[in-house]
Amino acid sequence: MKKLFLILFSVGLFLGAGSPAAFASVNKDVQSALELIEKKNKEIDEEIGKAVKKADELQAKYLLDIRKIEEEDSVVKLKDEREKVLSDLAESQKDIEKQEKLAKKLLEINEKIEIEQKKINQKIAEIHQDIEEATGQLEIADGKEASKIQGKIDKLEEKLDKKSLKAEEKTEKYTKELNQVITDIFNKTLKMSEETIKKAAEKGVQAECSWKLVRFADQWVWIDPIRVVGW
Repeated sequence: MKKLFLILFSVGLFLGAGSPAAFASVNKDVQSALELIEKKNKEIDEEIGKAVKKADELQAKYLLDIRKIEEEDSVVKLKDEREKVLSDLAESQKDIEKQEKLAKKLLEINEKIEIEQKKINQKIAEIHQDIEEATGQLEIADGKEASKIQGKIDKLEEKLDKKSLKAEEKTEKYTKELNQVITDIFNKTLKMSEETIKKAAEKGVQAECSWKLVRFADQWVWIDPIRVVGW
């Protein structure tokens, strides 16, 4: 395209239809358009980076919320504390005294985790046992008594389903917020690209959206920086 432009320009000079001033003006417009595109692409990349960071933060919070629902806060905190101790152990290879203290602390944390998990399992086992006993009573009950027992069973089953319901709510909220982040950045960068492409065209430079895949948390989306086609 550049060669074609120069050939046409030379023909124009030969026919007396061009001038050095006109050529300089054209070159200036092209340079200005290219600089505009380069600047806008940097701005687009910055906006994408902000959106990616926000999406990752949403995902990290969501995963932590799910862990808390599945394991309860006490176990989650202990496991996080264990990860910190393991990290400190890896970094203190040459300090024998510190390693001994950390190893002792790690053992204590593991024991606490085991105790907490036993408590959780015990609670679940007790609920299952209560449901089983109530079901047995329901088989021989009638009238108001049967209705009362069924209500008890429903409440016990609700306790078991509570974690699943909470997890579903968190998943729905996370998905909605992540989709909003993606929609916002898609629309914003598309508008930035389209406006810049139009301005570049006015200066004689042809450009288009050059789609690329970007990861936002657990989703991949096509986003649109600008690519020069020719002038």
